[in-house]
Amino acid sequence: MLTTADVAHHLALTSTTVRRKIRDGEILATRVRRDYRVTWENVWACEHGPMPKRGIQERYKAPLLTKKHLASATAYNLRTIERWIEEGLPTRNVFGSVRINPFDAQDWLRNMKGFVIETLDRGEA
Repeated sequence: MLTTADVAHHLALTSTTVRRKIRDGEILATRVRRDYRVTWENVWACEHGPMPKRGIQERYKAPLLTKKHLASATAYNLRTIERWIEEGLPTRNVFGSVRINPFDAQDWLRNMKGFVIETLDRGEA
């Protein structure tokens, strides 16, 4: 079970936004004392993408990237990232915002563009 801080980190949102989405019923959660707990299945459900199959669930637990994070990590500009999305870069829709799984991005860039990028992350400590 994930805390609101864990969910916020994964979705690249603030904890306040996650708590509001829980209170509004947009994320299913269980209340534990003063906070909430959320299952991975409920996190993935709010991403509006395919539910990960059992064998690949670990890769979908990685924190999602925003378009800005992907641009920074690849040293390409935001317009290039938007063009890649138009060309088929897999995305997740998190409450109307585009998010990108770093493993999906690595696979797509390698297969479609011939880029090899060792790691994609949000550059957080």
